Amino acid sequence: MDSKTKTRFLVGIAGGSGSGKTTLAKKLIEECEKIGIGGQILSLDNYYRPLDHLKFEERKAYNFDHPNAIDSALALKHIKQLCSGKAVNQPIYDFKLHTREKETMLCRPTKLIIVEGLYALYFPKFLSLCDYKIFVSTGMVTAVLRRVERDIKERGRSIEDTKHQILASVLPMYETYVKPTQRNAHFSINWEGEEIPEKATEGLVRMLRDHFR
Repeated sequence: MDSKTKTRFLVGIAGGSGSGKTTLAKKLIEECEKIGIGGQILSLDNYYRPLDHLKFEERKAYNFDHPNAIDSALALKHIKQLCSGKAVNQPIYDFKLHTREKETMLCRPTKLIIVEGLYALYFPKFLSLCDYKIFVSTGMVTAVLRRVERDIKERGRSIEDTKHQILASVLPMYETYVKPTQRNAHFSINWEGEEIPEKATEGLVRMLRDHFR
């Protein structure tokens, strides 16, 4: 590996909605910080396209689970800037209003950058930048229950709206677009329980420690 590669390490974490991508990313950051490797999460959820031009009811009906819903060009630009040592102003998505907030979040470059989201392993230009790619899978029942709980508690959705979205877009888009990206992963994690598989995180942290030695 050249010196440029050792400066930064980019991990892509993909998987279905409710599979545990964000939880895994947070756990990896936490464990890496214990050994002196600073990191951050770049969530593709913040890169949904702004829908200010649509009426609220139209926004609610928008298919957020299709890859075209992601502003991949902006996400790619920010990933490249972070990898080259530049800070970026990451958008913040308001899931209650279904559009971007006016404020942004300053993200400074770190050694470890984790890009997580449904389509972290979908876009070819993302794949070419990733040093390591992970796909997280879980049983459909577990994933759906996690999704329902999150949407109601964190995103202000009703049970009816959540059920409709799962049936109309979440499940079909997963089968058509998300699940096939598992073949792009270096490593797949099947996570069914409450706790993240310990062996998976241990191996990844060890790999990162060796990389930055």
